[in-house]
Amino acid sequence: MTKWKTEALIDWDKRFAWHPFTDMREWCAPANEPLVLVEGRGALLRDSRGREYIDGNSSIWTNIHGHNHPHINAAIRRQLDRVAHTSFLGFTNPAAIELARAIVDLFPKDSLSRVFFSDDGSTGIEVSLRIADQYWQLRHSRKHQFTAFKSGYHGDTAGAASLGAAAMFQIAPSHWNFPAIQMPGVKALEGISPTEVAKIAAVVIEPLIQGAAGMRLWPVGTLRAVREWCDRTDTLLIADEVMT
Repeated sequence: MTKWKTEALIDWDKRFAWHPFTDMREWCAPANEPLVLVEGRGALLRDSRGREYIDGNSSIWTNIHGHNHPHINAAIRRQLDRVAHTSFLGFTNPAAIELARAIVDLFPKDSLSRVFFSDDGSTGIEVSLRIADQYWQLRHSRKHQFTAFKSGYHGDTAGAASLGAAAMFQIAPSHWNFPAIQMPGVKALEGISPTEVAKIAAVVIEPLIQGAAGMRLWPVGTLRAVREWCDRTDTLLIADEVMT
Protein backbone atom coordinates (compact mmCIF):
# COMPACT_ATOMS: atom_id res chain seq x y z
CA MET A 1 0.00 0.00 0.00
CA THR A 2 1.27 3.47 -0.89
CA LYS A 3 2.17 5.58 2.13
CA TRP A 4 0.59 8.98 1.65
CA LYS A 5 1.80 12.19 3.29
CA THR A 6 -1.66 13.13 4.51
CA GLU A 7 -0.75 16.22 6.53
CA ALA A 8 1.24 17.71 3.65
CA LEU A 9 -1.53 16.96 1.16
CA ILE A 10 -4.14 18.63 3.37
CA ASP A 11 -1.89 21.66 3.84
CA TRP A 12 -1.35 22.01 0.08
CA ASP A 13 -5.06 21.55 -0.58
CA LYS A 14 -6.03 24.32 1.82
CA ARG A 15 -3.39 26.62 0.35
CA PHE A 16 -3.88 26.00 -3.37
CA ALA A 17 -7.27 24.38 -4.14
CA TRP A 18 -10.74 25.91 -4.38
CA HIS A 19 -13.59 23.42 -3.95
CA PRO A 20 -17.07 23.73 -5.51
CA PHE A 21 -20.14 24.34 -3.32
CA THR A 22 -17.83 24.75 -0.33
CA ASP A 23 -17.49 27.40 2.37
CA MET A 24 -13.74 27.80 2.03
CA ARG A 25 -13.39 29.55 5.39
CA GLU A 26 -14.77 26.46 7.12
CA TRP A 27 -12.80 24.15 4.85
CA CYS A 28 -9.51 25.90 5.60
CA ALA A 29 -10.11 26.16 9.36
CA PRO A 30 -7.32 24.46 11.34
CA ALA A 31 -9.81 22.10 12.99
CA ASN A 32 -11.10 20.79 9.66
CA GLU A 33 -9.41 17.64 8.37
CA PRO A 34 -10.64 16.86 4.84
CA LEU A 35 -10.78 13.27 3.67
CA VAL A 36 -8.06 12.66 1.11
CA LEU A 37 -9.49 9.90 -1.08
CA VAL A 38 -6.87 7.79 -2.84
CA GLU A 39 -8.50 4.52 -3.94
CA GLY A 40 -11.84 3.04 -4.86
CA ARG A 41 -13.21 -0.38 -5.69
CA GLY A 42 -16.85 -1.20 -6.21
CA ALA A 43 -18.93 0.85 -3.76
CA LEU A 44 -16.00 1.51 -1.41
CA LEU A 45 -13.56 4.42 -1.20
CA ARG A 46 -10.34 4.48 0.82
CA ASP A 47 -8.66 7.58 2.21
CA SER A 48 -4.97 8.33 2.65
CA ARG A 49 -5.04 6.93 6.20
CA GLY A 50 -6.42 3.58 5.05
CA ARG A 51 -9.99 4.13 6.28
CA GLU A 52 -12.82 2.88 4.06
CA TYR A 53 -16.18 4.50 3.28
CA ILE A 54 -19.29 3.51 1.35
CA ASP A 55 -19.71 5.82 -1.66
CA GLY A 56 -23.43 6.31 -1.06
CA ASN A 57 -24.05 8.76 -3.91
CA SER A 58 -21.67 7.22 -6.49
CA SER A 59 -19.43 10.29 -6.34
CA ILE A 60 -22.30 12.62 -7.28
CA TRP A 61 -23.95 10.04 -9.54
CA THR A 62 -20.99 9.66 -11.91
CA ASN A 63 -19.80 6.16 -10.92
CA ILE A 64 -23.02 4.18 -10.92
CA HIS A 65 -21.18 1.03 -12.04
CA GLY A 66 -18.73 1.30 -9.14
CA HIS A 67 -15.08 2.27 -8.90
CA ASN A 68 -12.37 0.35 -10.72
CA HIS A 69 -14.84 -1.63 -12.81
CA PRO A 70 -12.70 -4.05 -14.86
CA HIS A 71 -14.77 -3.73 -18.05
CA ILE A 72 -14.70 0.09 -17.98
CA ASN A 73 -11.00 0.19 -17.06
CA ALA A 74 -10.16 -2.16 -19.95
CA ALA A 75 -12.08 0.01 -22.42
CA ILE A 76 -10.26 3.13 -21.20
CA ARG A 77 -6.88 1.41 -21.58
CA ARG A 78 -7.71 0.31 -25.12
CA GLN A 79 -8.61 3.88 -26.04
CA LEU A 80 -5.48 5.29 -24.38
CA ASP A 81 -3.37 2.96 -26.51
CA ARG A 82 -4.88 4.64 -29.59
CA VAL A 83 -5.22 8.29 -28.56
CA ALA A 84 -6.22 10.01 -25.30
CA HIS A 85 -8.04 13.01 -26.76
CA THR A 86 -8.85 14.72 -30.02
CA SER A 87 -10.94 17.82 -30.63
CA PHE A 88 -14.56 17.28 -31.68
CA LEU A 89 -14.50 20.78 -33.17
CA GLY A 90 -13.72 20.33 -36.85
CA PHE A 91 -12.89 16.63 -36.45
CA THR A 92 -14.61 13.40 -35.48
CA ASN A 93 -13.61 9.96 -34.21
CA PRO A 94 -14.99 6.39 -34.22
CA ALA A 95 -15.89 6.30 -30.51
CA ALA A 96 -18.03 9.45 -30.68
CA ILE A 97 -19.68 8.37 -33.93
CA GLU A 98 -20.56 4.92 -32.61
CA LEU A 99 -21.84 6.29 -29.29
CA ALA A 100 -24.02 8.92 -31.00
CA ARG A 101 -25.59 6.27 -33.22
CA ALA A 102 -26.14 3.91 -30.27
CA ILE A 103 -27.91 6.66 -28.28
CA VAL A 104 -30.18 7.59 -31.19
CA ASP A 105 -31.04 3.91 -31.69
CA LEU A 106 -32.39 3.78 -28.11
CA PHE A 107 -35.17 6.22 -28.98
CA PRO A 108 -38.36 5.70 -31.01
CA LYS A 109 -38.00 6.33 -34.73
CA ASP A 110 -38.34 9.98 -35.79
CA SER A 111 -37.85 11.32 -32.25
CA LEU A 112 -34.19 11.93 -31.40
CA SER A 113 -32.03 12.34 -34.51
CA ARG A 114 -28.78 13.92 -33.28
CA VAL A 115 -26.61 13.98 -30.16
CA PHE A 116 -24.59 16.90 -28.75
CA PHE A 117 -21.98 15.67 -26.27
CA SER A 118 -21.31 17.64 -23.09
CA ASP A 119 -18.92 16.95 -20.24
CA ASP A 120 -21.25 17.92 -17.37
CA GLY A 121 -24.87 18.63 -16.55
CA SER A 122 -24.60 22.41 -16.19
CA THR A 123 -22.98 22.76 -19.59
CA GLY A 124 -25.59 20.48 -21.10
CA ILE A 125 -28.35 22.78 -19.83
CA GLU A 126 -26.50 25.90 -21.02
CA VAL A 127 -26.29 24.40 -24.51
CA SER A 128 -29.97 23.40 -24.40
CA LEU A 129 -31.01 26.94 -23.45
CA ARG A 130 -28.93 28.43 -26.23
CA ILE A 131 -30.27 25.96 -28.79
CA ALA A 132 -33.84 26.77 -27.76
CA ASP A 133 -33.12 30.50 -27.87
CA GLN A 134 -31.57 30.25 -31.33
CA TYR A 135 -34.40 28.00 -32.55
CA TRP A 136 -36.93 30.76 -31.92
CA GLN A 137 -34.64 33.53 -33.17
CA LEU A 138 -34.32 31.75 -36.51
CA ARG A 139 -38.12 31.70 -36.67
CA HIS A 140 -38.28 35.42 -35.86
CA SER A 141 -40.26 34.66 -32.72
CA ARG A 142 -40.40 36.69 -29.51
CA LYS A 143 -40.22 33.56 -27.35
CA HIS A 144 -37.33 34.20 -24.99
CA GLN A 145 -38.38 33.11 -21.49
CA PHE A 146 -37.94 29.74 -19.82
CA THR A 147 -40.16 27.98 -17.32
CA ALA A 148 -38.89 25.63 -14.63
CA PHE A 149 -40.40 24.22 -11.43
CA LYS A 150 -40.19 25.04 -7.74
CA SER A 151 -37.22 23.49 -5.91
CA GLY A 152 -35.63 22.41 -9.19
CA TYR A 153 -31.90 22.33 -9.73
CA HIS A 154 -30.43 22.55 -13.23
CA GLY A 155 -26.80 23.50 -12.68
CA ASP A 156 -24.53 26.13 -11.19
CA THR A 157 -23.42 28.03 -14.29
CA ALA A 158 -25.07 31.41 -14.91
CA GLY A 159 -27.88 30.42 -17.27
CA ALA A 160 -28.59 27.11 -15.57
CA ALA A 161 -28.65 28.72 -12.12
CA SER A 162 -31.19 31.29 -13.30
CA LEU A 163 -33.66 28.40 -13.72
CA GLY A 164 -33.17 27.03 -10.22
CA ALA A 165 -35.63 27.83 -7.48
CA ALA A 166 -33.49 26.64 -4.56
CA ALA A 167 -32.06 29.70 -2.77
CA MET A 168 -28.50 28.34 -2.49
CA PHE A 169 -28.24 28.03 -6.27
CA GLN A 170 -29.71 31.41 -7.22
CA ILE A 171 -27.48 34.21 -8.45
CA ALA A 172 -28.16 37.93 -8.65
CA PRO A 173 -29.95 39.08 -11.81
CA SER A 174 -27.52 39.96 -14.58
CA HIS A 175 -27.20 39.97 -18.34
CA TRP A 176 -25.78 36.45 -18.06
CA ASN A 177 -29.12 35.07 -16.87
CA PHE A 178 -31.82 33.63 -19.06
CA PRO A 179 -35.21 35.14 -18.09
CA ALA A 180 -37.02 32.40 -16.21
CA ILE A 181 -40.13 31.85 -14.12
CA GLN A 182 -40.59 29.09 -11.56
CA MET A 183 -43.90 27.26 -11.35
CA PRO A 184 -45.15 25.63 -8.13
CA GLY A 185 -46.21 22.52 -10.05
CA VAL A 186 -47.21 21.11 -13.40
CA LYS A 187 -50.88 22.06 -13.00
CA ALA A 188 -49.82 25.71 -12.76
CA LEU A 189 -48.85 25.62 -16.44
CA GLU A 190 -52.55 25.64 -17.32
CA GLY A 191 -52.95 28.93 -15.46
CA ILE A 192 -50.41 30.86 -17.52
CA SER A 193 -52.07 33.54 -19.60
CA PRO A 194 -51.91 33.30 -23.42
CA THR A 195 -49.82 36.48 -23.46
CA GLU A 196 -47.19 34.93 -21.20
CA VAL A 197 -47.33 31.55 -22.96
CA ALA A 198 -46.40 33.31 -26.18
CA LYS A 199 -43.10 34.37 -24.56
CA ILE A 200 -42.03 30.92 -23.34
CA ALA A 201 -39.25 29.36 -25.39
CA ALA A 202 -39.06 26.10 -23.42
CA VAL A 203 -40.13 24.29 -20.28
CA VAL A 204 -37.26 22.73 -18.31
CA ILE A 205 -37.98 19.79 -16.02
CA GLU A 206 -36.15 17.05 -14.16
CA PRO A 207 -38.09 14.01 -15.40
CA LEU A 208 -39.51 11.57 -12.83
CA ILE A 209 -37.56 12.93 -9.85
CA GLN A 210 -36.16 16.21 -8.46
CA GLY A 211 -32.78 15.15 -7.10
CA ALA A 212 -31.23 18.11 -5.27
CA ALA A 213 -34.65 19.02 -3.85
CA GLY A 214 -34.59 15.87 -1.72
CA MET A 215 -35.31 13.03 -4.18
CA ARG A 216 -38.90 14.17 -4.81
CA LEU A 217 -40.77 11.88 -7.19
CA TRP A 218 -43.22 13.46 -9.63
CA PRO A 219 -46.74 11.97 -9.66
CA VAL A 220 -47.32 9.36 -12.35
CA GLY A 221 -48.12 10.99 -15.68
CA THR A 222 -46.37 14.30 -14.94
CA LEU A 223 -43.91 14.19 -17.81
CA ARG A 224 -46.62 13.17 -20.27
CA ALA A 225 -48.78 16.09 -19.09
CA VAL A 226 -45.91 18.54 -19.60
CA ARG A 227 -45.22 17.10 -23.04
CA GLU A 228 -48.88 17.51 -24.03
CA TRP A 229 -48.95 21.10 -22.73
CA CYS A 230 -45.82 21.94 -24.73
CA ASP A 231 -47.34 20.40 -27.87
CA ARG A 232 -50.54 22.42 -27.45
CA THR A 233 -48.71 25.70 -26.88
CA ASP A 234 -45.90 25.22 -29.42
CA THR A 235 -43.28 25.25 -26.67
CA LEU A 236 -40.01 23.33 -26.57
CA LEU A 237 -39.37 20.81 -23.77
CA ILE A 238 -35.95 20.35 -22.15
CA ALA A 239 -35.65 17.19 -20.02
CA ASP A 240 -32.78 17.64 -17.57
CA GLU A 241 -32.10 13.94 -17.05
CA VAL A 242 -29.59 12.98 -14.35
CA MET A 243 -31.15 10.65 -11.79
CA THR A 244 -33.12 8.19 -13.88
